[in-house]
Amino acid sequence: MSKPLVYIDQNIIGLQLQGIIKLSKRNDVIWVYSKEHFAEIRRSNEAEKYLGVLDAIDAKLLDLVLDENWKISGEARLIENGTPYDHYDSYIEATGDVDFDDTIFDPFQVWVNGGGDEGPLKELSEKFSQQILKLTSDLPFDTTEITDKIKQIKPEFDPMVDEMISNGNDIHKTRAAFGDEKGAIGSISGEKQIENIWEIISPTMQGTNIGCDQFFGFDPIEKHGYEIWPIYLGIIGCNSVLDILGFQAEKKCRKLNKIHNVRSDAGHIAMGAYCSAIISEDKRLIKRAKAIYEYKKIGTSPILITREANKPIQPTAGASAD
Repeated sequence: MSKPLVYIDQNIIGLQLQGIIKLSKRNDVIWVYSKEHFAEIRRSNEAEKYLGVLDAIDAKLLDLVLDENWKISGEARLIENGTPYDHYDSYIEATGDVDFDDTIFDPFQVWVNGGGDEGPLKELSEKFSQQILKLTSDLPFDTTEITDKIKQIKPEFDPMVDEMISNGNDIHKTRAAFGDEKGAIGSISGEKQIENIWEIISPTMQGTNIGCDQFFGFDPIEKHGYEIWPIYLGIIGCNSVLDILGFQAEKKCRKLNKIHNVRSDAGHIAMGAYCSAIISEDKRLIKRAKAIYEYKKIGTSPILITREANKPIQPTAGASAD
């Protein structure tokens, strides 16, 4: 019988470093981490400390399986060979080979969530164009056609940005437009939370072909070449929608310098879906994970780690986090 996989959120590694929690190598479970941890570790500039914790508890890397076209297959695999240091070095090397700034669209996401300012949003098309030019500049064939298409990005993209700015980004108005005028979505708890949110929103979707799965990003109309949208991408998309709606959302989703943390939270929930359990000290993350896993009938148990003054840290079943 295979051992249960327990996915540890990044904040659990921090608790271990502080001596607040004491994880160790175990024979009955396998501690699991993902490349989303590497993204956070890279931003911390303290890689050795965090990798040391993962190595000490014999944690294993869980990675997405890609198909022959480098698309997400919907499956994940546990990499049992190699140390966290080895895998992190490979990650740094691989990401260093691709000169692409994955923060380009952060101003867009922050604006939609009701934050940010107009400046970075107006610079978006120019930065995106420059990024594509940089990526295609060394291609070993005539790139005239690509260059011509890149020149069309700004005149086509800017009017959309101008319209977004003119409409404003009052998040309360956005939520009211989805039927949540009194902020009810933010306080939903109990069972079937995604379904209950949909009950509030669905009247505003009448006359469209958008159902619950489509709205929350689990079955988008535009699948970008996928026949079946991977659950990993569905969970990422659902988290973005929940940020807009205000369900277990944090203020950092409206801050440009914090939006990467929001993406990491979504990534951890998505990777946790391949495990037996996910543990975190972040109550909002655990509540979101519980709601999403329940809706998609995913068997992962979300476990909240709580701490009280002068008391040892305790794991709490995710269901009691409501």
